[in-house]
Amino acid sequence: MNDTLIIAMAGLPASGKSAVAAKLQRALNAVLLDKDRVRDFLFASHVDYSNEQNDLCLGVMYDVANYLLTTAAPPVVILDGRTYSKRYQVEAVKTAAKRSNAQLLIIECICSEESVKARLHNDQDVHLAKDRDFALYQRSKAAAEPIEEPKLVIETDKSSLEQCLEQALNYVNHT
Repeated sequence: MNDTLIIAMAGLPASGKSAVAAKLQRALNAVLLDKDRVRDFLFASHVDYSNEQNDLCLGVMYDVANYLLTTAAPPVVILDGRTYSKRYQVEAVKTAAKRSNAQLLIIECICSEESVKARLHNDQDVHLAKDRDFALYQRSKAAAEPIEEPKLVIETDKSSLEQCLEQALNYVNHT
C-alpha cells in the first residue's frame, strides 16, 4: 500500500457502495467523504440532483481529500456516493489522486436488479438522496460506461457484508 491512498467506491445506485465503504472506513481508520452528505450540507433545501451539483460536490470532496492527504492527517480517504459510470468521472478521480500524490484504488460494487429493488424499497425513507429510485438506477445503468482502470469488483448480494469487507481489505493490502 502507498503512503497515502484514495479509495473510490464505484457502482450504480443501491449496489452496496455505502455499506462496504462504512465497514472499510472503520477497518482502515480512514476518512469517509460521502457525496450525498456533502450535497445535503452544501445545498440543504436547494438540492436539485443535477450533474452540476454532483460534480461540484465531488470537486469539494477532492479538495478536502487533497488537503487531508497532503497535511499528514489520515493516510486513507474513501470517496463514496458517485457511480464513476462515466469516463470523465474516473478521469477526475485519477487527477485528484495524482494531485494528492496518492495511490488510487477503485472498488466497484455490483448486484442483481432484484437486490437493487429490495434495497431501494428498504432505504426509501432513510436515504439522503430523495431521487434514488429504480428509474434512476435504470437510467444510470443504460448510460454507464465501463470502468477500464484496474479495479476490484464485489458482488454485494453474493457475499455477506463481512465477506465484502474481507475482499476489499485484501485488495487494499495487496495492491
